[in-house]
Amino acid sequence: MIEVDVEEAYLLLHPRPVVLVVSLREDGSPNVMACSWITPVSEEPPYIALAMWRENYSYQLIMRNKEFTVNIPGYEHVNQVWMAGTRSGRKVDKAKILGFKFIKSSKLKTPYIDGCLAYLGCRLDKTVDIGEISLMIAEIVEAKARKDLLVRGKWNLKKAKVLQHLGGKVFTYSEKTLWPSK
Repeated sequence: MIEVDVEEAYLLLHPRPVVLVVSLREDGSPNVMACSWITPVSEEPPYIALAMWRENYSYQLIMRNKEFTVNIPGYEHVNQVWMAGTRSGRKVDKAKILGFKFIKSSKLKTPYIDGCLAYLGCRLDKTVDIGEISLMIAEIVEAKARKDLLVRGKWNLKKAKVLQHLGGKVFTYSEKTLWPSK
């Protein structure tokens, strides 16, 4: 075993699925950010939590609108994910420069990114401040996934190449599913 700097210990919890979070800008147009600090926190009712820096433009938009969508990209979106995570929506219209097309949610004003593998529509319930971030806790009010990518409700990893963030500028995806023998 080697010592790991505790300020970089979070990287030991990677790779993690990376998602594209869409929120609504002041003019009603979509804003996009990349996020990998996201996790389910309850099945009944269905809730997720994502950790977001309070100075982040997306944080401010979500706090104002109380909703957002989570878009699960495939490996083919790696360049768009990187750009979405390294540019500020305050300075540029990321939805435009990334070339995304959007599809309407049936339950929210915030749209989904067309071409992703799956979508979650979320309503913000509460936030918990921890250090420099807020843990944003939201109810999932709508969920959709490409039927051809699922087997018994789980990803078919031979088909669904869910993009995962390894840290920094490094991404990966899984291709094999393992089942325990006992």
